[in-house]
Amino acid sequence: MNRLLIKKQAKASLKGKWGKSILLCLVAALLTGVIPGIFYGIGTSFSTTKQTAEGIKITSTTAAGTVFFIIAIIALAVISPLFQYAQSKAFLRANRGEDFTVGNVFDGFKEMPAKTFCVGILQFFVIWLCYFIPSFIGGLFLGIAGGRTQDMLKFGEIASSDDLGYFVGRVGPLIFLAFAFFVAATVIGIIATFMYKLVYYVRIDNPDMSVVQILKTSRKIMHGRKIDYFVLQFTFIGWALVSCITCGIGFLWLVPYIEASVAAFYDGAKDEII
Repeated sequence: MNRLLIKKQAKASLKGKWGKSILLCLVAALLTGVIPGIFYGIGTSFSTTKQTAEGIKITSTTAAGTVFFIIAIIALAVISPLFQYAQSKAFLRANRGEDFTVGNVFDGFKEMPAKTFCVGILQFFVIWLCYFIPSFIGGLFLGIAGGRTQDMLKFGEIASSDDLGYFVGRVGPLIFLAFAFFVAATVIGIIATFMYKLVYYVRIDNPDMSVVQILKTSRKIMHGRKIDYFVLQFTFIGWALVSCITCGIGFLWLVPYIEASVAAFYDGAKDEII
């Protein structure tokens, strides 16, 4: 896939729509943060901070505070997929020459929100597993290495250069394995993220498709295109740095540009497999 053509198509789809594209993304981002933030703030009001005689600050919360913290997490988990669905649909419509309004930011709450929520949760869970399993195994090797190190220090087995070589021979391979699994977790997690990146677009085009089938279809579309997608995203790094220099103001234009590019990528990839 030609990333230059994709970005050209994205710019063309945003022509005359930049204002409402920025507003739509801004409203979605604010509501995604504000709604859970309200419950988190209420939970924080139930927290108290005490300082020990040693000067250590300890923060504790009541049962009511814990409940509001849990509600904040649940709220974030529920509304994030719905707003992401709405954003994806708006930019997909723009890519297909259709119009949208800022009010479309609430489409996710109107069009079978339970299924969209399930798609988002399953997507998150699958990607999380891809990160967690290798990381957990790496943590086990690192824990064993730490245990062996403590034992060797406890029994004075590291006292000379020969002992140091013995230490490296016993602990070194474990640390190497732990590092290898942590790297594998990152790589596998990124691959999984790319595999299921298009789930909301598939959900939009196939409202009657099952949740599991939606994830399978996203994986099918991304088969052989993950490198193309990675390179496409990589080309935005320069713009992201510029946006950071402008204290984040540049992201108001960058986020819609990226969203429009992903929509164009999806339409192009989808058409290639049909």
